[in-house]
Amino acid sequence: MDIKAIIAKHTDKDGNFNAEEFHKEISAEIPKDFVSKEQYNKKAEEVDTLTGDLKKAQESNSSAEDLQKQLEKAVNDAKERETQFNADLASMQKTNAVKLALKDSGTVNTELLFGQVDMDNVIIQDDGKISGLDDQLATFKESMPYLFQSTEEPAKPKIVAGGNPSTTTPATYDLSKMSYKEVAKLKAEQPEVFEQLTK
Repeated sequence: MDIKAIIAKHTDKDGNFNAEEFHKEISAEIPKDFVSKEQYNKKAEEVDTLTGDLKKAQESNSSAEDLQKQLEKAVNDAKERETQFNADLASMQKTNAVKLALKDSGTVNTELLFGQVDMDNVIIQDDGKISGLDDQLATFKESMPYLFQSTEEPAKPKIVAGGNPSTTTPATYDLSKMSYKEVAKLKAEQPEVFEQLTK
């Protein structure tokens, strides 16, 4: 949005500035450039300030030269505020992108891990990809593994038809050296062991 062009459009050849028409047009243009309500409100405040400065300058019956200086100062102030606003917006977008990437990395505490990230080394590329974060994540996973979810599945217990496996090792029994009564007792008391020995 070219603020100077809009100002010139509403200033006649005698230097009279139509603040009301300027305010209407710029208020209509702002939503085209900014999407969120917060951004729109901030820009609207800037427009109101600029409009007030211009109106005040016009009503003060200053000379054309003084009016021009005040006008230039008001425009420069608006540009500085816009530059700061754009910097703040870029910082917010960078923060959100990094937090989202950290969440996708499997961390159990995004906010805590975000506090460890060196944001000066993180760059958001034009295509939206993040560079400078993967190396930091690899370091965090080594030095702070407790901040990440384990990707290994826990070992599943082996359950057999006769119940859970016995802690007695089948190798301690030798059926060839056992009597019939001992084998029958083993089969009755520890059927799972007997089954393994007779396979």
